[in-house]
This record gives sequence, structure tokens and C-alpha cells, in this order.
Amino acid sequence: MAKVRTPLTQEELSDLMDVLMDVGVSMLQSGAASFRTEETVTSMGLGLGADSMDVYITPTGIIATATSGEERHTRVRSLKLVGVDMAQILAFDRLSRRIRERGGTLDTVRRQVGTIRAAPRDLPAWVTVPAVAVACGAFSKNLGGDWPEFLAATVGAGIAQWLRLVLHRLGVNFLILTVLCAHAASLVAWGVAQLVPGDAPTLGMAASVLLLVPGVPLVTTVIDLTQYDLVSGVTRGTMALIITLSIGLGVMLTLWITGMNILP
Repeated sequence: MAKVRTPLTQEELSDLMDVLMDVGVSMLQSGAASFRTEETVTSMGLGLGADSMDVYITPTGIIATATSGEERHTRVRSLKLVGVDMAQILAFDRLSRRIRERGGTLDTVRRQVGTIRAAPRDLPAWVTVPAVAVACGAFSKNLGGDWPEFLAATVGAGIAQWLRLVLHRLGVNFLILTVLCAHAASLVAWGVAQLVPGDAPTLGMAASVLLLVPGVPLVTTVIDLTQYDLVSGVTRGTMALIITLSIGLGVMLTLWITGMNILP
């Protein structure tokens, strides 16, 4: 015989929405697609006692309503800072599946959500900085460059990645951050190319800014559009375009300062 679920009170629904909003905002800030965030928030809400969930996601906020019996509670939450943390997205996805399958208490889930949000990134800066640097250097080789270009791209990208982590922690606007990092990467790559001349210094400069290419926004744009979420898809696509233009602006500053000509 199926167990009859006791309807949640208004206070319990309010507490539930606090947790769900934390999850939704954290996922969006980590770069999750809108449909994935909606699916996770809905699944957790139903698993924690709500009879129904109505969730609307945009790249800059969440509107959600939880219903239980005769009670209904709506919450709106906005966000500004956006980054990429796939480990956190995966952790919330796994948590939502466990809750949907096995249930759980709100207090327990609140602690688990807090643990996930407070968890540091899987890889520290001393690992990610050289890894990103070498990856960009390898791209210069793929583009046809030689070892001087590899060195220029590696050093430039490493400096840019370190600067990006610092500026992100300081809460600098992501567009200003992108311009500054692109300028730093290309300027350092140009400087290395002057010390270790190669046949194609422009390849080193181009590869040094590849870490700033908005790969996640571009992918989530396609995902959202294929899910017919036009608002999120168009918004993310526009953001990716603006980030790309910001990269170009940073490189143009370097070309203006150095007088380097990249045209044939």
C-alpha cells in the first residue's frame, strides 16, 4: 500500500525553496545549462515533499514555485557572477537523483548542499595554471608554430590564467577581466617572441588567448536552443559573442602598444 505523503506547511515550503534556490543559483554560476538546472531543481523539490514544481530559468536568475496540498510558495533569485565548475554541477545532479530515488530530510539535504557549495575546486591553481599554459602552447604547435611559438603561447597563457583567477576572486566584471587577461596574454607572448624569435610570432600570440574562448557558453547555447529554450539560448549566445569581442579588444590593445602588424 502506497504511503500517503503529509502536505508541507507554508514554513516548510519556504525552507524548501531556500535550499532549491541555493542549488539553482550555484548550478547557473557554475555554467550549467538552463534545462539541466531546471531538471535538478524540480527533481529535488519533488523528492523533498513538493507535489509539483514550476521552474523558469534564465541565465541571470530563477523563478520557481513549489506546491504541496493547498500551500504554494514562489521564490525569485538573481545572480551576477558566472564561472565554470563542472564538478559542482555533477555533485548537485547526483544529489538530486539520490533524493528522487530514496528521499531525504530537508535538514540533511541542506547540510549536503552547503558542503557542495563550500567545497574547493578539485584542482588548485598550481595545477591548473601550468596545465592551461601547456595546452595553449600545444595549440600553437597544432596551428603550425614551432618551439619559439610554443614557448610564447605557454608563458602568455600561464600569466593570463593566473591573472584570471586573481581577478575572479576579486569579483571583477567578466568583460573587464577578459579584456585584461587577453591583453596580458598577448603582450607577454609578444615579449617572449622578442627574446626568442620564431618564424610566426603571431601564432604564439593567437594561441596564448585560447584559454579565454567561451567554450562552455557556446556549448550551453546550443543545448538550450535544441531544448527550445530560446531566451536562455539567445542570451548565452550573445554573452559568448561579447566575450569573444572582449578577447579581440585585449589583443588589439597589445597590437596598438607594440606596433605589431598581423596582416599579411
